[in-house]
Amino acid sequence: MNHVRKKSLTVTVFCLLLSTVAACTTTETAAPESSKPAEGTKTGNQKAPVKIVSISGYSQYVKNNETEKHVHDIIQEKTGVDVQRVFSTLEGRAAYNQKVNLMLSSGEQLDIVPFSTIDDAVQWYKNGAIIPINDLLDQYGPNLKKNISPQAWAEVTVGGKIIGIPSPYQNSAPYITQIRTDWLKNVNLPMPATLEDFEKVMDAFLNNDPDRNGKKDTYPLNAGSGATPLKELELGFAPYFLPQAMEWWQDDQGKLLPPEMHPGYKAMLAKLVEWNKKGYIWPEMLLSTNSKRLEAIAQNKIGTVSGWWTSPVYGGTELLVKTIPDANYEPFLLQGGPGVNKLQTVPGAQQVTVITKQSKNPEAAMKFLDFHATREGYDMTYYGLEGESYKKMPDGTLEFIGGDKYDQGKANYYVLYWMFYMDWKDGGFSPWATSSWLNVAFNSLLKKVNNLPRFDYTDKGVIYQKAEWKSFAKLNDLETYLNEQKTKVFAGETPLSDWDAIMQKWREIGGSQMIEDKNAQFKAAKK
Repeated sequence: MNHVRKKSLTVTVFCLLLSTVAACTTTETAAPESSKPAEGTKTGNQKAPVKIVSISGYSQYVKNNETEKHVHDIIQEKTGVDVQRVFSTLEGRAAYNQKVNLMLSSGEQLDIVPFSTIDDAVQWYKNGAIIPINDLLDQYGPNLKKNISPQAWAEVTVGGKIIGIPSPYQNSAPYITQIRTDWLKNVNLPMPATLEDFEKVMDAFLNNDPDRNGKKDTYPLNAGSGATPLKELELGFAPYFLPQAMEWWQDDQGKLLPPEMHPGYKAMLAKLVEWNKKGYIWPEMLLSTNSKRLEAIAQNKIGTVSGWWTSPVYGGTELLVKTIPDANYEPFLLQGGPGVNKLQTVPGAQQVTVITKQSKNPEAAMKFLDFHATREGYDMTYYGLEGESYKKMPDGTLEFIGGDKYDQGKANYYVLYWMFYMDWKDGGFSPWATSSWLNVAFNSLLKKVNNLPRFDYTDKGVIYQKAEWKSFAKLNDLETYLNEQKTKVFAGETPLSDWDAIMQKWREIGGSQMIEDKNAQFKAAKK
């Protein structure tokens, strides 16, 4: 699991406690335990620590060294909790959830599941796999209540019950477009202000040798490093065409409808098709991997990147500046189009950390999580210990102790016991805490993006209980169908004139029921 990117709210089907999987066990090894007496016994006046097990997607950061043991032992001393971790060694949300479901169905100890999506957490709650934490927070969570905003708590509350700990992300509007300012200078054009300006820039990026190598080998536009490149383009350009960007919009009767049913979506898709035919879009985009798209950036091929905000900085520009020091991607927002012309925000609670119903010691789990929500606990679970895994520099940045002073993943400790984000408004360590080029670039970019205008979409904060929808079993098929049809239109295999027929079929195979389901819960939430 990548903690930089958590943007897909994937709906997964919770495994019921079936006898066919009751014998399933896990094979991944847990983080090593410290030597200790059996749980429940006493040593002198001290009661033995309570063992709590949590799952993690970060097995690559296990070091099995003295620093990790020291962090573990300090947590245990502070909280009375012996935190152990098991790992989902396969990548991806589906693999992570499969691991969780197998542990729950087999009866294997699992107390805390961090970084779940809201959809997954709601489904687990409805199936009785996790518990509400209202009373636990009141008794054992003063730091959690104090240091996490009321808005974030509201976004993990279902029917008055708090189903987990929200994990706010640093950038509330992460889908943007970024442009090479050094290329703009080379083709003698200003930062584009309108869609028409941008098309002039793209033409120049294609035909006017912006990299000054005497060859026609550059491309004006590419998607970022998301799993679905066309969706990255949509998210970047929808604000100029649609009233709610790529979120659902309301018609004249107040009914929520998907963006693909708005006339502005067809106009946007037509523009993307046009740009593709003109050669503005990198021709390998649809079939490329994340690494290939980043490689094209590093090779000085791409003028503009659309999608998740950390692209193109991560892995692309970081390498590019080693050969072209002036290379720079700048975020920008066009104006004047028929759309909202603002960046769409995402929910403040990007993920949620939950406590399972089968936990025998939910109080102990909450005590640890509350310590995690203190400045001391958060810095320790994320970065480890000063003098052992990092050292503070005079300018307030960190240098890591281990394989590389700028690579936190190579430090003597990194994120092993970390289970949710905290947004420290009064300073403290940033997730990008060193003075490396990449960390400085991330922090600078975040400030720039936060200065761009943004909007909260109509149903932001509404928690949909999709498992209750009549259309629930068809949601994956509906999404797959739309993605396939969009790709065919974009690639020229299907004419854009078929779009209305495509959406009519989408409604017939379950889309109409999905619309009714979503609107019913939206209206109930607004009462």
